[in-house]
Amino acid sequence: MSVLTRKRVISPSDSPNKKQNTMSDDQFSEKMYTTYVKSALLSLETDALPINTITDKINLPIGHPESITLPQFQIVLNGLVSNTSRLDNTACSNLIFAILRYNWLDIADTDGYHRFAESYSQFLVALVSTLPKYLHEVTNKLIQEFDSPNTTHHHEILTKIIKYVPTSINSIPQLLQKNFPHHISSSTKELTNYVQNLVRVLDYTPELQFSIWQLIIESSIKLDVELQNELDDLDDEEIEDLISGEEDSDSEDEWEVTTTSIKSLSSKLDSIISTLLTTTANSFTIEELNNGNGVNLFNTINSLFKSHILPTHFTKSIQFILFHITQFQPELADSYLVLLIDVAFNPSEILEKRLKAMQYLSSYIARAKNLSRHQVIFIVSYLVGWLNKFIIEREQEVESSGDKQVGGMERFKLFYAAFQALLYIFCFRHELLSTTENDWECDLDKFFQRAILTKFNPLKFCDETVVYIFAKLATKLNVCYCYSIIEHNKRERMLHTNALPSAVGNFKQKQEFLDLEAYFPFDPLVLPISKSIVAPNYIEWSEDTHAEETDSEDDI
Repeated sequence: MSVLTRKRVISPSDSPNKKQNTMSDDQFSEKMYTTYVKSALLSLETDALPINTITDKINLPIGHPESITLPQFQIVLNGLVSNTSRLDNTACSNLIFAILRYNWLDIADTDGYHRFAESYSQFLVALVSTLPKYLHEVTNKLIQEFDSPNTTHHHEILTKIIKYVPTSINSIPQLLQKNFPHHISSSTKELTNYVQNLVRVLDYTPELQFSIWQLIIESSIKLDVELQNELDDLDDEEIEDLISGEEDSDSEDEWEVTTTSIKSLSSKLDSIISTLLTTTANSFTIEELNNGNGVNLFNTINSLFKSHILPTHFTKSIQFILFHITQFQPELADSYLVLLIDVAFNPSEILEKRLKAMQYLSSYIARAKNLSRHQVIFIVSYLVGWLNKFIIEREQEVESSGDKQVGGMERFKLFYAAFQALLYIFCFRHELLSTTENDWECDLDKFFQRAILTKFNPLKFCDETVVYIFAKLATKLNVCYCYSIIEHNKRERMLHTNALPSAVGNFKQKQEFLDLEAYFPFDPLVLPISKSIVAPNYIEWSEDTHAEETDSEDDI
Protein backbone atom coordinates (compact mmCIF):
# COMPACT_ATOMS: atom_id res chain seq x y z
CA MET A 1 0.00 0.00 0.00
CA SER A 2 1.32 3.42 -0.97
CA VAL A 3 2.27 5.58 2.05
CA LEU A 4 3.90 8.96 2.51
CA THR A 5 7.66 8.59 2.40
CA ARG A 6 8.66 12.20 2.97
CA LYS A 7 7.92 14.80 5.65
CA ARG A 8 5.92 17.84 4.76
CA VAL A 9 4.34 20.81 6.57
CA ILE A 10 0.71 20.41 7.54
CA SER A 11 -1.40 23.19 6.10
CA PRO A 12 -5.07 23.98 6.59
CA SER A 13 -5.79 22.42 3.25
CA ASP A 14 -4.58 19.13 4.70
CA SER A 15 -7.32 19.13 7.35
CA PRO A 16 -9.18 15.80 7.41
CA ASN A 17 -12.46 17.72 7.58
CA LYS A 18 -11.88 19.24 4.13
CA LYS A 19 -13.72 17.41 1.34
CA GLN A 20 -11.28 15.62 -0.95
CA ASN A 21 -12.20 15.67 -4.67
CA THR A 22 -9.13 13.95 -6.00
CA MET A 23 -7.13 10.84 -5.09
CA SER A 24 -3.43 10.14 -5.32
CA ASP A 25 -1.44 7.06 -4.32
CA ASP A 26 0.41 9.07 -1.70
CA GLN A 27 -2.70 10.31 0.12
CA PHE A 28 -4.29 7.10 1.23
CA SER A 29 -3.19 4.39 3.55
CA GLU A 30 -4.79 0.98 3.12
CA LYS A 31 -7.28 1.72 5.88
CA MET A 32 -8.20 5.08 4.41
CA TYR A 33 -8.60 3.63 0.90
CA THR A 34 -10.90 0.95 2.29
CA THR A 35 -12.96 3.67 3.94
CA TYR A 36 -13.03 5.60 0.67
CA VAL A 37 -14.36 2.59 -1.27
CA LYS A 38 -17.05 1.92 1.32
CA SER A 39 -18.05 5.58 1.28
CA ALA A 40 -18.16 5.58 -2.52
CA LEU A 41 -20.55 2.64 -2.51
CA LEU A 42 -22.76 4.12 0.21
CA SER A 43 -23.04 7.48 -1.56
CA LEU A 44 -23.88 6.03 -4.99
CA GLU A 45 -27.43 7.34 -5.07
CA THR A 46 -26.38 10.93 -4.37
CA ASP A 47 -22.80 11.13 -5.67
CA ALA A 48 -21.35 8.87 -8.39
CA LEU A 49 -18.08 10.81 -8.64
CA PRO A 50 -16.05 8.59 -6.26
CA ILE A 51 -17.07 5.41 -8.11
CA ASN A 52 -16.39 7.06 -11.46
CA THR A 53 -12.95 8.09 -10.21
CA ILE A 54 -12.15 4.48 -9.30
CA THR A 55 -13.44 3.38 -12.69
CA ASP A 56 -11.20 5.89 -14.46
CA LYS A 57 -8.12 4.65 -12.60
CA ILE A 58 -8.91 1.02 -13.51
CA ASN A 59 -9.38 2.00 -17.15
CA LEU A 60 -5.89 3.50 -17.37
CA PRO A 61 -3.26 1.29 -19.03
CA ILE A 62 -1.25 -0.90 -16.67
CA GLY A 63 1.98 0.94 -15.96
CA HIS A 64 0.44 4.40 -16.24
CA PRO A 65 1.58 6.51 -13.25
CA GLU A 66 -2.03 7.29 -12.32
CA SER A 67 -3.38 3.75 -12.81
CA ILE A 68 -4.73 1.83 -9.86
CA THR A 69 -2.19 -0.19 -7.87
CA LEU A 70 -2.72 -3.87 -7.13
CA PRO A 71 -3.26 -3.29 -3.38
CA GLN A 72 -5.80 -0.57 -4.15
CA PHE A 73 -7.52 -2.73 -6.75
CA GLN A 74 -7.69 -5.58 -4.28
CA ILE A 75 -9.39 -3.29 -1.75
CA VAL A 76 -11.92 -2.26 -4.41
CA LEU A 77 -12.66 -5.89 -5.29
CA ASN A 78 -13.05 -6.94 -1.65
CA GLY A 79 -15.38 -4.02 -1.07
CA LEU A 80 -17.49 -4.92 -4.09
CA VAL A 81 -17.74 -8.59 -3.09
CA SER A 82 -19.45 -7.62 0.16
CA ASN A 83 -21.71 -5.10 -1.59
CA THR A 84 -22.75 -6.84 -4.82
CA SER A 85 -26.39 -5.98 -4.19
CA ARG A 86 -25.49 -2.29 -4.66
CA LEU A 87 -23.95 -2.79 -8.11
CA ASP A 88 -27.09 -2.89 -10.24
CA ASN A 89 -26.89 0.68 -11.58
CA THR A 90 -25.28 2.65 -14.41
CA ALA A 91 -22.26 3.91 -12.50
CA CYS A 92 -21.41 0.46 -11.22
CA SER A 93 -22.04 -1.04 -14.65
CA ASN A 94 -19.20 1.09 -16.00
CA LEU A 95 -17.05 -0.01 -13.07
CA ILE A 96 -17.84 -3.69 -13.67
CA PHE A 97 -16.96 -3.50 -17.36
CA ALA A 98 -13.72 -1.71 -16.49
CA ILE A 99 -12.87 -4.58 -14.13
CA LEU A 100 -13.71 -7.16 -16.81
CA ARG A 101 -11.50 -5.35 -19.34
CA TYR A 102 -8.56 -5.35 -16.95
CA ASN A 103 -5.72 -7.48 -18.31
CA TRP A 104 -4.93 -9.38 -15.15
CA LEU A 105 -2.76 -11.89 -17.02
CA ASP A 106 -0.35 -9.08 -17.93
CA ILE A 107 0.63 -8.72 -14.28
CA ALA A 108 0.98 -12.43 -13.50
CA ASP A 109 4.66 -11.98 -12.61
CA THR A 110 4.04 -9.03 -10.31
CA ASP A 111 4.53 -9.26 -6.53
CA GLY A 112 1.19 -9.72 -4.83
CA TYR A 113 -0.48 -11.09 -7.96
CA HIS A 114 -1.64 -14.29 -6.30
CA ARG A 115 -3.55 -12.43 -3.58
CA PHE A 116 -4.97 -10.06 -6.17
CA ALA A 117 -6.03 -12.95 -8.43
CA GLU A 118 -7.86 -14.57 -5.52
CA SER A 119 -9.80 -11.35 -4.91
CA TYR A 120 -10.47 -10.92 -8.64
CA SER A 121 -11.77 -14.48 -8.83
CA GLN A 122 -14.01 -14.04 -5.80
CA PHE A 123 -15.47 -10.89 -7.30
CA LEU A 124 -16.33 -12.56 -10.63
CA VAL A 125 -18.05 -15.47 -8.90
CA ALA A 126 -19.97 -13.15 -6.55
CA LEU A 127 -20.96 -10.91 -9.46
CA VAL A 128 -22.47 -13.74 -11.50
CA SER A 129 -24.15 -15.27 -8.45
CA THR A 130 -25.81 -11.98 -7.50
CA LEU A 131 -26.32 -10.44 -10.94
CA PRO A 132 -26.70 -13.28 -13.50
CA LYS A 133 -27.05 -10.73 -16.30
CA TYR A 134 -23.23 -10.52 -16.31
CA LEU A 135 -22.85 -14.27 -16.86
CA HIS A 136 -22.09 -13.97 -20.57
CA GLU A 137 -19.50 -11.20 -20.11
CA VAL A 138 -17.70 -13.04 -17.31
CA THR A 139 -17.57 -16.46 -19.00
CA ASN A 140 -16.58 -14.86 -22.30
CA LYS A 141 -13.65 -13.06 -20.61
CA LEU A 142 -12.44 -16.28 -19.02
CA ILE A 143 -12.69 -18.34 -22.21
CA GLN A 144 -11.19 -15.53 -24.28
CA GLU A 145 -8.01 -15.95 -22.23
CA PHE A 146 -7.73 -19.71 -22.80
CA ASP A 147 -4.91 -19.04 -25.26
CA SER A 148 -2.75 -18.24 -22.23
CA PRO A 149 -0.99 -20.90 -20.13
CA ASN A 150 -1.83 -19.18 -16.81
CA THR A 151 -5.43 -20.27 -16.43
CA THR A 152 -5.70 -22.09 -13.11
CA HIS A 153 -7.90 -19.33 -11.70
CA HIS A 154 -10.03 -19.36 -14.85
CA HIS A 155 -11.01 -22.98 -14.34
CA GLU A 156 -11.64 -22.46 -10.63
CA ILE A 157 -13.98 -19.57 -11.43
CA LEU A 158 -15.82 -21.51 -14.15
CA THR A 159 -16.22 -24.49 -11.83
CA LYS A 160 -17.84 -22.29 -9.17
CA ILE A 161 -20.02 -20.44 -11.67
CA ILE A 162 -21.37 -23.74 -13.01
CA LYS A 163 -21.99 -24.90 -9.44
CA TYR A 164 -23.91 -21.76 -8.48
CA VAL A 165 -25.61 -21.22 -11.86
CA PRO A 166 -26.06 -24.71 -13.38
CA THR A 167 -27.75 -23.38 -16.52
CA SER A 168 -24.56 -21.46 -17.36
CA ILE A 169 -23.13 -24.63 -18.89
CA ASN A 170 -25.49 -24.23 -21.85
CA SER A 171 -23.72 -21.08 -23.04
CA ILE A 172 -20.19 -22.45 -22.80
CA PRO A 173 -19.98 -24.42 -26.11
CA GLN A 174 -20.88 -21.36 -28.18
CA LEU A 175 -18.27 -19.24 -26.39
CA LEU A 176 -15.63 -21.94 -26.81
CA GLN A 177 -16.29 -21.98 -30.54
CA LYS A 178 -16.40 -18.19 -30.83
CA ASN A 179 -13.04 -17.75 -29.11
CA PHE A 180 -11.20 -20.66 -30.74
CA PRO A 181 -7.98 -19.17 -32.18
CA HIS A 182 -7.87 -18.99 -35.97
CA HIS A 183 -5.91 -21.93 -37.34
CA ILE A 184 -3.82 -19.72 -39.63
CA SER A 185 -3.38 -16.35 -37.92
CA SER A 186 -2.82 -17.64 -34.38
CA SER A 187 0.51 -18.92 -33.07
CA THR A 188 1.36 -22.51 -32.19
CA LYS A 189 1.46 -21.58 -28.50
CA GLU A 190 -1.96 -19.91 -28.58
CA LEU A 191 -3.59 -22.86 -30.31
CA THR A 192 -1.93 -25.39 -28.03
CA ASN A 193 -2.83 -23.47 -24.88
CA TYR A 194 -6.43 -23.22 -26.02
CA VAL A 195 -6.69 -26.95 -26.76
CA GLN A 196 -5.08 -27.81 -23.43
CA ASN A 197 -7.60 -25.59 -21.67
CA LEU A 198 -10.48 -27.20 -23.54
CA VAL A 199 -9.31 -30.57 -22.27
CA ARG A 200 -9.18 -29.14 -18.73
CA VAL A 201 -12.76 -27.91 -19.06
CA LEU A 202 -13.80 -31.54 -19.50
CA ASP A 203 -12.60 -32.28 -15.96
CA TYR A 204 -15.61 -30.41 -14.57
CA THR A 205 -18.04 -30.46 -17.52
CA PRO A 206 -18.03 -34.06 -18.83
CA GLU A 207 -21.38 -33.39 -20.47
CA LEU A 208 -19.59 -31.08 -22.94
CA GLN A 209 -17.29 -33.86 -24.11
CA PHE A 210 -18.73 -34.23 -27.60
CA SER A 211 -18.96 -30.51 -28.42
CA ILE A 212 -15.44 -29.80 -27.14
CA TRP A 213 -13.86 -32.71 -28.99
CA GLN A 214 -15.77 -31.70 -32.10
CA LEU A 215 -14.20 -28.22 -31.91
CA ILE A 216 -10.72 -29.69 -31.56
CA ILE A 217 -11.19 -32.19 -34.39
CA GLU A 218 -12.61 -29.57 -36.74
CA SER A 219 -9.71 -27.20 -36.14
CA SER A 220 -7.20 -30.03 -36.58
CA ILE A 221 -8.79 -31.06 -39.87
CA LYS A 222 -8.48 -27.49 -41.17
CA LEU A 223 -4.79 -27.48 -40.31
CA ASP A 224 -4.29 -30.95 -41.78
CA VAL A 225 -5.91 -30.03 -45.09
CA GLU A 226 -4.01 -26.72 -45.30
CA LEU A 227 -0.74 -28.52 -44.64
CA GLN A 228 -1.38 -31.19 -47.27
CA ASN A 229 -2.21 -28.50 -49.83
CA GLU A 230 1.20 -26.94 -49.16
CA LEU A 231 3.00 -30.30 -49.33
CA ASP A 232 1.36 -31.57 -52.52
CA ASP A 233 4.20 -30.50 -54.80
CA LEU A 234 7.03 -31.81 -52.60
CA ASP A 235 8.51 -35.29 -52.45
CA ASP A 236 8.87 -37.17 -49.16
CA GLU A 237 12.55 -36.34 -48.68
CA GLU A 238 11.94 -32.62 -49.22
CA ILE A 239 9.07 -32.71 -46.73
CA GLU A 240 11.15 -34.42 -44.05
CA ASP A 241 14.08 -32.04 -44.51
CA LEU A 242 11.82 -29.00 -44.47
CA ILE A 243 9.90 -29.92 -41.33
CA SER A 244 13.06 -31.00 -39.51
CA GLY A 245 14.70 -27.68 -40.46
CA GLU A 246 17.32 -29.07 -42.81
CA GLU A 247 16.20 -27.37 -46.00
CA ASP A 248 18.61 -25.32 -48.11
CA SER A 249 18.74 -21.76 -46.78
CA ASP A 250 19.79 -20.31 -50.15
CA SER A 251 16.27 -20.29 -51.49
CA GLU A 252 14.15 -17.82 -53.37
CA ASP A 253 11.73 -15.51 -51.59
CA GLU A 254 8.66 -17.37 -52.83
CA TRP A 255 10.05 -20.67 -51.60
CA GLU A 256 10.91 -19.09 -48.24
CA VAL A 257 7.30 -17.97 -47.83
CA THR A 258 6.12 -21.51 -48.59
CA THR A 259 8.69 -22.95 -46.20
CA THR A 260 7.57 -20.63 -43.41
CA SER A 261 3.94 -21.55 -43.99
CA ILE A 262 4.64 -25.28 -43.96
CA LYS A 263 6.70 -25.06 -40.79
CA SER A 264 4.01 -23.02 -39.07
CA LEU A 265 1.19 -25.38 -40.07
CA SER A 266 3.14 -28.51 -39.18
CA SER A 267 4.18 -27.06 -35.83
CA LYS A 268 0.58 -26.21 -34.92
CA LEU A 269 -0.81 -29.56 -36.04
CA ASP A 270 1.98 -31.52 -34.37
CA SER A 271 1.50 -29.67 -31.11
CA ILE A 272 -2.27 -30.22 -31.05
CA ILE A 273 -2.15 -33.90 -32.01
CA SER A 274 0.68 -34.69 -29.60
CA THR A 275 -1.27 -32.90 -26.86
CA LEU A 276 -4.32 -35.05 -27.56
CA LEU A 277 -2.27 -38.24 -27.71
CA THR A 278 -0.62 -37.58 -24.35
CA THR A 279 -3.65 -36.20 -22.48
CA THR A 280 -5.81 -39.20 -23.44
CA ALA A 281 -3.17 -41.82 -22.60
CA ASN A 282 -4.59 -42.55 -19.14
CA SER A 283 -8.20 -42.59 -20.31
CA PHE A 284 -8.12 -46.07 -21.81
CA THR A 285 -6.84 -48.24 -19.00
CA ILE A 286 -8.91 -51.24 -17.95
CA GLU A 287 -10.05 -49.30 -14.88
CA GLU A 288 -11.20 -46.27 -16.89
CA LEU A 289 -12.98 -48.47 -19.40
CA ASN A 290 -14.73 -50.41 -16.65
CA ASN A 291 -15.98 -47.27 -14.89
CA GLY A 292 -17.39 -45.98 -18.17
CA ASN A 293 -15.27 -42.85 -18.56
CA GLY A 294 -12.91 -44.39 -21.11
CA VAL A 295 -15.77 -45.93 -23.08
CA ASN A 296 -17.60 -42.60 -23.30
CA LEU A 297 -14.49 -40.80 -24.52
CA PHE A 298 -13.69 -43.49 -27.07
CA ASN A 299 -17.25 -43.49 -28.41
CA THR A 300 -17.06 -39.71 -28.78
CA ILE A 301 -13.78 -39.80 -30.74
CA ASN A 302 -14.90 -42.80 -32.79
CA SER A 303 -18.15 -41.05 -33.69
CA LEU A 304 -16.29 -37.89 -34.74
CA PHE A 305 -13.96 -40.00 -36.85
CA LYS A 306 -16.95 -41.32 -38.76
CA SER A 307 -18.70 -37.96 -39.14
CA HIS A 308 -15.70 -35.64 -39.66
CA ILE A 309 -12.39 -37.36 -40.39
CA LEU A 310 -13.50 -40.23 -42.61
CA PRO A 311 -15.37 -38.08 -45.17
CA THR A 312 -12.57 -35.49 -45.42
CA HIS A 313 -10.45 -35.83 -48.54
CA PHE A 314 -6.89 -36.98 -47.89
CA THR A 315 -6.12 -35.98 -44.32
CA LYS A 316 -2.72 -37.33 -43.32
CA SER A 317 -2.36 -36.75 -39.58
CA ILE A 318 -5.49 -36.26 -37.47
CA GLN A 319 -6.57 -39.89 -37.97
CA PHE A 320 -3.56 -41.05 -35.97
CA ILE A 321 -5.47 -40.21 -32.81
CA LEU A 322 -7.71 -43.19 -33.58
CA PHE A 323 -4.75 -45.26 -34.72
CA HIS A 324 -3.03 -44.72 -31.38
CA ILE A 325 -5.83 -44.95 -28.84
CA THR A 326 -7.43 -48.03 -30.41
CA GLN A 327 -4.29 -50.00 -29.67
CA PHE A 328 -4.47 -49.49 -25.90
CA GLN A 329 -6.97 -52.35 -25.55
CA PRO A 330 -8.08 -55.13 -27.96
CA GLU A 331 -11.72 -54.16 -27.39
CA LEU A 332 -11.05 -50.66 -28.71
CA ALA A 333 -9.42 -52.02 -31.86
CA ASP A 334 -12.38 -54.36 -32.34
CA SER A 335 -14.79 -51.44 -32.06
CA TYR A 336 -12.84 -49.40 -34.60
CA LEU A 337 -12.67 -52.33 -37.02
CA VAL A 338 -16.40 -52.89 -36.68
CA LEU A 339 -17.01 -49.24 -37.58
CA LEU A 340 -14.80 -49.48 -40.69
CA ILE A 341 -16.38 -52.75 -41.83
CA ASP A 342 -19.86 -51.38 -41.22
CA VAL A 343 -19.20 -48.33 -43.40
CA ALA A 344 -17.22 -50.13 -46.12
CA PHE A 345 -19.79 -52.87 -46.68
CA ASN A 346 -22.97 -50.92 -46.00
CA PRO A 347 -24.93 -50.38 -49.25
CA SER A 348 -26.77 -47.42 -47.74
CA GLU A 349 -23.52 -45.43 -47.39
CA ILE A 350 -22.33 -43.34 -50.33
CA LEU A 351 -19.64 -45.00 -52.45
CA GLU A 352 -17.01 -42.38 -51.67
CA LYS A 353 -17.32 -43.03 -47.95
CA ARG A 354 -17.26 -46.80 -48.44
CA LEU A 355 -14.05 -46.56 -50.45
CA LYS A 356 -12.44 -44.38 -47.79
CA ALA A 357 -13.43 -46.86 -45.08
CA MET A 358 -11.81 -49.64 -47.12
CA GLN A 359 -8.62 -47.62 -47.41
CA TYR A 360 -8.59 -47.02 -43.66
CA LEU A 361 -9.24 -50.70 -43.02
CA SER A 362 -6.29 -51.88 -45.09
CA SER A 363 -3.91 -49.24 -43.79
CA TYR A 364 -4.86 -49.89 -40.17
CA ILE A 365 -4.48 -53.67 -40.40
CA ALA A 366 -1.14 -53.22 -42.17
CA ARG A 367 0.36 -50.66 -39.77
CA ALA A 368 -1.12 -51.26 -36.29
CA LYS A 369 1.51 -53.24 -34.40
CA ASN A 370 -0.60 -54.19 -31.37
CA LEU A 371 -3.31 -55.98 -33.31
CA SER A 372 -3.61 -59.65 -32.48
CA ARG A 373 -3.12 -62.39 -35.05
CA HIS A 374 -6.79 -63.23 -34.65
CA GLN A 375 -7.83 -59.67 -35.53
CA VAL A 376 -5.68 -59.58 -38.66
CA ILE A 377 -6.85 -62.98 -39.86
CA PHE A 378 -10.48 -62.09 -39.17
CA ILE A 379 -10.29 -59.06 -41.48
CA VAL A 380 -8.43 -61.02 -44.16
CA SER A 381 -11.04 -63.78 -43.95
CA TYR A 382 -13.84 -61.21 -44.20
CA LEU A 383 -12.30 -59.62 -47.30
CA VAL A 384 -11.65 -62.97 -48.99
CA GLY A 385 -15.21 -64.11 -48.30
CA TRP A 386 -16.71 -60.88 -49.66
CA LEU A 387 -14.50 -60.88 -52.76
CA ASN A 388 -15.28 -64.52 -53.52
CA LYS A 389 -19.00 -63.85 -53.24
CA PHE A 390 -18.71 -60.76 -55.44
CA ILE A 391 -16.84 -62.71 -58.14
CA ILE A 392 -19.41 -65.51 -58.13
CA GLU A 393 -22.38 -63.16 -58.31
CA ARG A 394 -21.14 -60.46 -60.68
CA GLU A 395 -18.34 -61.72 -62.92
CA GLN A 396 -20.86 -62.40 -65.67
CA GLU A 397 -21.52 -58.64 -65.82
CA VAL A 398 -18.05 -58.13 -67.24
CA GLU A 399 -18.46 -58.46 -71.01
CA SER A 400 -15.65 -58.98 -73.42
CA SER A 401 -15.84 -55.26 -74.12
CA GLY A 402 -14.90 -54.68 -70.48
CA ASP A 403 -14.39 -51.04 -69.64
CA LYS A 404 -15.97 -49.94 -72.94
CA GLN A 405 -19.36 -50.88 -71.55
CA VAL A 406 -21.62 -48.15 -70.21
CA GLY A 407 -20.37 -47.41 -66.71
CA GLY A 408 -17.20 -49.32 -67.48
CA MET A 409 -15.22 -50.98 -64.76
CA GLU A 410 -16.02 -48.02 -62.53
CA ARG A 411 -19.11 -50.01 -61.52
CA PHE A 412 -16.82 -52.34 -59.60
CA LYS A 413 -14.82 -49.73 -57.75
CA LEU A 414 -15.59 -51.22 -54.36
CA PHE A 415 -14.43 -54.63 -55.54
CA TYR A 416 -11.08 -53.21 -56.64
CA ALA A 417 -10.74 -51.27 -53.39
CA ALA A 418 -11.35 -54.45 -51.39
CA PHE A 419 -8.92 -56.45 -53.54
CA GLN A 420 -6.27 -53.77 -53.19
CA ALA A 421 -6.84 -53.75 -49.43
CA LEU A 422 -6.05 -57.45 -49.40
CA LEU A 423 -2.90 -56.94 -51.50
CA TYR A 424 -1.73 -54.16 -49.21
CA ILE A 425 -2.36 -56.16 -46.05
CA PHE A 426 -0.54 -59.15 -47.53
CA CYS A 427 2.54 -57.03 -48.27
CA PHE A 428 2.83 -56.05 -44.60
CA ARG A 429 1.45 -59.15 -42.87
CA HIS A 430 2.45 -62.11 -45.04
CA GLU A 431 4.60 -63.64 -42.31
CA LEU A 432 1.66 -63.67 -39.92
CA LEU A 433 -0.64 -65.09 -42.62
CA SER A 434 1.59 -68.05 -43.36
CA THR A 435 0.68 -71.20 -41.40
CA THR A 436 3.47 -73.41 -42.72
CA GLU A 437 5.99 -73.10 -45.52
CA ASN A 438 3.42 -73.80 -48.21
CA ASP A 439 0.10 -73.17 -46.45
CA TRP A 440 -1.71 -69.88 -45.98
CA GLU A 441 -4.53 -68.67 -43.79
CA CYS A 442 -7.86 -68.48 -45.68
CA ASP A 443 -6.17 -70.38 -48.54
CA LEU A 444 -4.83 -67.06 -49.74
CA ASP A 445 -2.61 -68.63 -52.37
CA LYS A 446 -5.55 -70.40 -54.01
CA PHE A 447 -7.70 -67.28 -53.75
CA PHE A 448 -5.13 -65.03 -55.41
CA GLN A 449 -4.46 -67.56 -58.16
CA ARG A 450 -8.17 -67.57 -59.05
CA ALA A 451 -8.92 -63.88 -58.51
CA ILE A 452 -6.18 -62.41 -60.71
CA LEU A 453 -7.46 -64.48 -63.63
CA THR A 454 -11.09 -63.41 -63.38
CA LYS A 455 -12.66 -61.08 -65.92
CA PHE A 456 -12.39 -58.30 -63.36
CA ASN A 457 -8.62 -58.28 -64.00
CA PRO A 458 -7.94 -56.62 -60.60
CA LEU A 459 -4.20 -56.19 -61.22
CA LYS A 460 -5.08 -53.71 -63.95
CA PHE A 461 -7.21 -51.41 -61.81
CA CYS A 462 -5.45 -51.45 -58.45
CA ASP A 463 -2.66 -49.04 -57.54
CA GLU A 464 0.38 -49.87 -59.65
CA THR A 465 2.91 -49.58 -56.82
CA VAL A 466 0.94 -51.96 -54.59
CA VAL A 467 0.52 -54.40 -57.47
CA TYR A 468 4.23 -54.28 -58.29
CA ILE A 469 5.36 -54.96 -54.70
CA PHE A 470 2.74 -57.67 -54.23
CA ALA A 471 3.85 -59.35 -57.46
CA LYS A 472 7.46 -59.55 -56.26
CA LEU A 473 6.43 -60.89 -52.87
CA ALA A 474 3.92 -63.35 -54.29
CA THR A 475 6.51 -64.74 -56.70
CA LYS A 476 9.14 -65.09 -53.99
CA LEU A 477 6.71 -66.79 -51.60
CA ASN A 478 5.22 -68.99 -54.34
CA VAL A 479 1.73 -67.61 -53.76
CA CYS A 480 0.91 -66.73 -57.35
CA TYR A 481 2.59 -65.43 -60.49
CA CYS A 482 1.43 -62.00 -61.66
CA TYR A 483 3.99 -60.79 -64.21
CA SER A 484 2.39 -62.22 -67.33
CA ILE A 485 -0.88 -60.46 -66.47
CA ILE A 486 0.94 -57.23 -65.60
CA GLU A 487 2.76 -57.27 -68.95
CA HIS A 488 -0.48 -57.97 -70.80
CA ASN A 489 -2.12 -55.01 -69.06
CA LYS A 490 0.81 -52.77 -70.04
CA ARG A 491 0.51 -53.72 -73.69
CA GLU A 492 -3.23 -53.13 -73.57
CA ARG A 493 -2.67 -49.72 -72.03
CA MET A 494 -0.28 -48.79 -74.83
CA LEU A 495 -2.88 -49.79 -77.41
CA HIS A 496 -5.44 -47.57 -75.69
CA THR A 497 -2.98 -44.68 -75.79
CA ASN A 498 -2.88 -44.85 -79.59
CA ALA A 499 -6.61 -44.15 -79.85
CA LEU A 500 -6.36 -40.53 -78.73
CA PRO A 501 -10.02 -39.43 -78.44
CA SER A 502 -11.11 -42.38 -76.32
CA ALA A 503 -7.76 -42.73 -74.63
CA VAL A 504 -7.89 -39.23 -73.23
CA GLY A 505 -11.26 -39.90 -71.65
CA ASN A 506 -10.27 -43.33 -70.41
CA PHE A 507 -6.99 -42.01 -69.01
CA LYS A 508 -8.70 -39.18 -67.18
CA GLN A 509 -11.24 -41.55 -65.69
CA LYS A 510 -8.57 -44.11 -64.82
CA GLN A 511 -6.29 -41.46 -63.32
CA GLU A 512 -9.02 -40.26 -60.97
CA PHE A 513 -9.65 -43.85 -59.95
CA LEU A 514 -5.99 -44.51 -59.29
CA ASP A 515 -5.50 -41.29 -57.35
CA LEU A 516 -8.36 -42.20 -55.05
CA GLU A 517 -7.13 -45.71 -54.43
CA ALA A 518 -3.52 -44.63 -53.84
CA TYR A 519 -4.56 -43.09 -50.52
CA PHE A 520 -3.14 -44.91 -47.50
CA PRO A 521 -4.35 -43.05 -44.39
CA PHE A 522 -1.71 -44.42 -42.04
CA ASP A 523 1.35 -43.77 -44.15
CA PRO A 524 4.25 -42.51 -41.99
CA LEU A 525 3.56 -39.29 -40.09
CA VAL A 526 5.67 -36.25 -40.97
CA LEU A 527 4.99 -34.54 -37.62
CA PRO A 528 8.05 -35.30 -35.46
CA ILE A 529 6.57 -35.15 -31.93
CA SER A 530 3.41 -37.06 -32.79
CA LYS A 531 5.42 -39.57 -34.79
CA SER A 532 7.62 -40.35 -31.79
CA ILE A 533 4.52 -40.99 -29.65
CA VAL A 534 2.94 -43.30 -32.22
CA ALA A 535 6.18 -45.10 -33.13
CA PRO A 536 6.04 -47.93 -30.54
CA ASN A 537 2.70 -49.09 -31.97
CA TYR A 538 3.56 -48.53 -35.64
CA ILE A 539 4.80 -50.98 -38.28
CA GLU A 540 7.32 -49.38 -40.61
CA TRP A 541 7.98 -50.76 -44.07
CA SER A 542 11.41 -52.24 -43.40
CA GLU A 543 13.90 -52.19 -46.24
CA ASP A 544 16.00 -54.77 -44.41
CA THR A 545 13.12 -57.20 -44.12
CA HIS A 546 11.82 -56.58 -47.60
CA ALA A 547 15.04 -55.63 -49.38
CA GLU A 548 14.11 -57.52 -52.49
CA GLU A 549 10.55 -56.27 -52.52
CA THR A 550 11.00 -52.50 -52.61
CA ASP A 551 13.57 -49.85 -53.31
CA SER A 552 12.18 -47.40 -50.80
CA GLU A 553 10.09 -47.44 -47.64
CA ASP A 554 7.86 -44.74 -49.04
CA ASP A 555 6.94 -46.74 -52.12
CA ILE A 556 4.13 -48.33 -50.17
